Amino acid sequence: MRAMSGETGLPDGKGSSLMRTRWLPLGLLVALSVPACKRDAPRAAPDEPPAVSPAPAPAPAMSTTVDTVDAGWQTPEAARLSGVQYTAPSRVFGVLGVTSDNYFDSIGPGYKIGTFVAGPYRGADFVSARVNNDEPCKGEGCDDPTYVRFAKVDSELVWLRQNSDGGLGGTWQQWTAAFSAARLVLVADSQFAVRAFLPSDTMSQDSESFRLVSRRCKGDSIRVAFRHPVFHKVRFDGRLFYVTRPDASCLAFEYVPYFSEKEIVWDRLSKAPNKSGYSWEKTAEYGHPEVRYDAFVAADLVQIDRDATVAGRTQRGEPVYELKDPNHPLLKAFYKDYQADVAKAGEGDENAPGLRPPARSYEEFLAARPTFLWRDPFGRLMRFTNNDFLPVYMAEPIIYMYPTTAQRVHVEAKPLHDIAASIPPYRAGWDVLARPSGELTGVTDRKTYSYLFWEGLSAISPMRQEGFVIPQEEVAGFFERMLPRLGLNERESNDFRDAWLPRFHDAPYYFITFLPRETIDRLAPLVVTPKPDALIRVLMDFRPLWTRAPVTAPDLPAPPERRGFTVVEWGGILRN
Repeated sequence: MRAMSGETGLPDGKGSSLMRTRWLPLGLLVALSVPACKRDAPRAAPDEPPAVSPAPAPAPAMSTTVDTVDAGWQTPEAARLSGVQYTAPSRVFGVLGVTSDNYFDSIGPGYKIGTFVAGPYRGADFVSARVNNDEPCKGEGCDDPTYVRFAKVDSELVWLRQNSDGGLGGTWQQWTAAFSAARLVLVADSQFAVRAFLPSDTMSQDSESFRLVSRRCKGDSIRVAFRHPVFHKVRFDGRLFYVTRPDASCLAFEYVPYFSEKEIVWDRLSKAPNKSGYSWEKTAEYGHPEVRYDAFVAADLVQIDRDATVAGRTQRGEPVYELKDPNHPLLKAFYKDYQADVAKAGEGDENAPGLRPPARSYEEFLAARPTFLWRDPFGRLMRFTNNDFLPVYMAEPIIYMYPTTAQRVHVEAKPLHDIAASIPPYRAGWDVLARPSGELTGVTDRKTYSYLFWEGLSAISPMRQEGFVIPQEEVAGFFERMLPRLGLNERESNDFRDAWLPRFHDAPYYFITFLPRETIDRLAPLVVTPKPDALIRVLMDFRPLWTRAPVTAPDLPAPPERRGFTVVEWGGILRN
């Protein structure tokens, strides 16, 4: 299974490779029990020669228009800091390809982008190449440009694992014949790295932090916001911050506020306490609240001196604001959307068990501090939105089926709002032929699938108050102990940890809880026909904490016994 790295280090050599994410189960994962994706495991025996395509598809040439001189990469200082003297790109090899797990992967053309002037590869060429493949792409950032990088020592091409955005496709050994045909000997180095080309999930500048959102470029005409010691000139388009590197690869970051609502010293507490935190970014990432509103408020909508009053201060002493007018259009629009969400969630069975979203009056809405504002270091007025009034995305559910014998199965996923995307296409459900191996064949399209996939939006759901407070460094061990108690086997527990552990890196503590079965059934009903003999549903909810807080542990009933046609479902909710 490919997993998106959640490591947060500025390029310091400690982060793991940022892998391409394809159909990554970040949330409600319905596992009837085979791996979602095994692209990293070769099917051929170790001594079987790799399949080499005789006619690889053409790949885009590396742009030679990137102004690396202007960006500061070709200065003596850059060479001293990175150990590389960067030069204009020059071609080293053409497009190479292999077929792996029935998908065609290609690398190239490869371009020399500089020469190592220090370190173990001193005098060698620094080479970069684009990776392309025809595997279906699903997941945040999975279609971003991906690069692999090498040190070329004579005819030996050393794959720099830490300086590559992901794998080579399959295993690197599968590529030896393809590179041999280009008269290059492929080997690998998993230790050496150039700082500027390490996978960087975050960037820091002085006391401010930035989070990677994509690896896509923006025109060089945008203004320079600041100079970074590793990335040199960082450009700014008013929303995102861009780094362009000598091989034309790009990193796009968003600014991350340095505080949460928990760290604000409020002039007055809200009359209704917040239970789920606040969100500020508008995102299409599933597993997040549906923040419909832009993070940055236009000057013609809110003028601080005219429309707002100081409500508190951050730990740096900077003011945060609330709107003076309780009937301000920004508040009215938010409440109207909230009412529509509540009405939508209430369209289900009135007798259905589980949590029902609260229907709060406008006075109760205002009393809960639905929003507050803050001026960021770049002059933008940022809006923070109360998650208690937002519907929650269910994060990319994936369904595996294991009947005892091959049989036709009908599956319906019924989140309380809608299904935004699915594989195969969702038409009043899915009809597939399921086999004990977990292989699924679409009844209509006759295509073979390893699983069913959907992503959608569920209802507003207050966070459960019973749970566990776990230090960040102990979260992995907590999952290792807890998940078997909830009914997950070793493979399912490993998949859960692979998908969710990267989310636990921003805070010293985390509140973690697991929703009761009746609540899961309310938020995301699942109908499988024929009915499974056993259905295990695990849904996690969590939030970061900056101090340890006392909580009551939840009552966790024993999971159903696995027998016959067993369905196992795990996942989680991301609120901010």
